[in-house]
This record gives sequence, structure tokens and C-alpha cells, in this order.
Amino acid sequence: MFKLRVIFTVLFLSVFLEVLLFGAIMQDFISLIKMEDIIYYNRNCILISAIPMIVFILFIVLLSLFQKDCTHKKHEFMTNNYVLLITLGPIPFGFIGNIIVPFILVANSYIHCPQENLSKYYVKDVVLCEKIKPRAIF
Repeated sequence: MFKLRVIFTVLFLSVFLEVLLFGAIMQDFISLIKMEDIIYYNRNCILISAIPMIVFILFIVLLSLFQKDCTHKKHEFMTNNYVLLITLGPIPFGFIGNIIVPFILVANSYIHCPQENLSKYYVKDVVLCEKIKPRAIF
């Protein structure tokens, strides 16, 4: 039963990591970095900063899958301060980024779209708001 839960956890974390790395969240983040004419910003810095932690948790879960016994052993890798710094260090930067990015966009002459359904879009010119097709989840 333990191995089955670990397999489902690995599948869930793998899908979540794939969505973060190759989905709309990463595309929005790349458009934010490139400072394109139309930027969709929905506080995605914290999600991007969680990628190292998700990879670390996935590694630990995979490690527990391939152990012969199910007891929790203390590994040198898990207690390494550098690994914890690399995995947990970006999270405060993600929180700070979520606060600072809207101010940076306003300082670089980006404007919110006036339509209520496009409130998370930043554009260089208000005319571009008419060309935006709002995202549909399904």
C-alpha cells in the first residue's frame, strides 16, 4: 500500500512539474522576462520559485520508492544545508517578486487593461487590449 501511494505521489508531482515547466505559467513568466507588448501576470513568481522544492520532494519520494524497507532512514543528502538552501532559497524571492513586479511593470509604462475580464493583462498601449482573447480554463 505504501508503494502505491508513493507511485501516485510521483505521478502527481511529475504532472504538476510538467505543467509548471511547459505550461501557460512558464509562458507567462517568459513573456514577463522578455517584457513583451502584452504580459499576463497573475502572481506566478511564487509558482516558478517553487520548482526546485518540487524537484527535491520528487527526488525524496523516488528515493523512498526504491528502498528495500519502508522505514525512514536519515540520508546525508537530506540534511545537507546547501541542498536545503537551493530548494527553499528561491521561495522568499518569489514572494518578493510577487510584490515588486506590478510596480516594475507600471514603471516601464505598462497599463492595466480597462476591461474587467482582462484585469490581469498589462499592455504597452491600450489599443492592444482589444486584440486580447481572454484565457479559458477549459
